[in-house]
Amino acid sequence: MNSSIKLLLIVREPVTRAISDYTQLRANAATSSPTALPTASTKSFEQLVLHPNGSVNEAYRPLAISLYHNFLHRWLEVFPREQLLVVNGDMLIEDPLPQLQKIERFLGLEPRIGSHNFYFNETKGFYCLRNETSDRCLRETKGRRHPRVDPHVVSKLRSYFEEHNQKFYELIGEDLGWPED
Repeated sequence: MNSSIKLLLIVREPVTRAISDYTQLRANAATSSPTALPTASTKSFEQLVLHPNGSVNEAYRPLAISLYHNFLHRWLEVFPREQLLVVNGDMLIEDPLPQLQKIERFLGLEPRIGSHNFYFNETKGFYCLRNETSDRCLRETKGRRHPRVDPHVVSKLRSYFEEHNQKFYELIGEDLGWPED
């Protein structure tokens, strides 16, 4: 492998990320063919993430892909840790400038990004980009309102992810401070 390769891994708090994935999957299903057969998209998030007996459905893809340590462990067998920057996607949404400046430094780029490159879009509820010639926001499929999820389910999922998040934190050498319950 080329030792000059730099990898960016953007992660979000796993429960929020799973809810976001669920929201996107439902929206995609709603715009698909009206003759399509009913799918898991007609089930609530709670029905998909928990089995009827209350245990976590570890096979549900939006949960499985949030077990970041499983993937990172394999990547670190190929790429040295110093070639990988973990970017906190939640902070990228809430306050993008520090995260993007961190990326600039990691990539060895001349610092160019500043607060003048962002504006808060009240309609979408997050920051958008601005440059000398135009303003740009993420496409329409981004920034959807998430469904209300039963707080007990959120708590159960955060407890489920706690051990997995700790393994991930150990691999990256940083605690991202994700809620544990």
